Amino acid sequence: MKIVLHLLLWPVVCGFTSENSSRSSSDLARPTSSGTATSAEDALALLSEAKALRQEASMLQEQLNREKEERIRKEREKVDNLIDLLLFHGMNPESNTSEESKQQLLHTEEQVAQLLISTRMSFDMVNQCFDRIVEQANRPQSIDSCSPLLSLLLDAACQVDCIERKENPNKRWNGRVERDLRKKLFVLGYGIRIEDVQKKDAIRSITGEKDYF
Repeated sequence: MKIVLHLLLWPVVCGFTSENSSRSSSDLARPTSSGTATSAEDALALLSEAKALRQEASMLQEQLNREKEERIRKEREKVDNLIDLLLFHGMNPESNTSEESKQQLLHTEEQVAQLLISTRMSFDMVNQCFDRIVEQANRPQSIDSCSPLLSLLLDAACQVDCIERKENPNKRWNGRVERDLRKKLFVLGYGIRIEDVQKKDAIRSITGEKDYF
């Protein structure tokens, strides 16, 4: 009796199990609508976050650029004032004095030399003045053809170089300012910046690289 009942119920059980298994497989294979919505929301959130980060980075870069430009402007203004102090007398840094009038207000070589000593000028400071005068010149500078400002600055530096170091009150003066700047002016006549040459020489001293002709 039990065997007959088991045989009668077996097809029903098998059919139910097969149908239930097929239904479960199809349910797993088909994504739910709630899962799709969550994925889309996550993607939109990531895109929004990336956009905000790009905007923040762009604003930060703009701020850095403004700060750099302001720093350069202040450095140039400082050097311009230093040039006016050294080379001109009675100059107002904010005045629009013409170049012709400025030449009439130039200090003498002896006056500039005294200012180089009394203001405790160093090579770096004089070099900045040199670079700024070259930058503002309307023509290439060279040993044979340089502006009156450069000529005055170098001649005054030569006077200070000639003073014995122990007798020079300006202990920041290295005694080679005029020589080094004339060398710089010489290579400028060939369109070469001596800083680039020195940088290249420094790299060669590390790497051992040599020029081959």
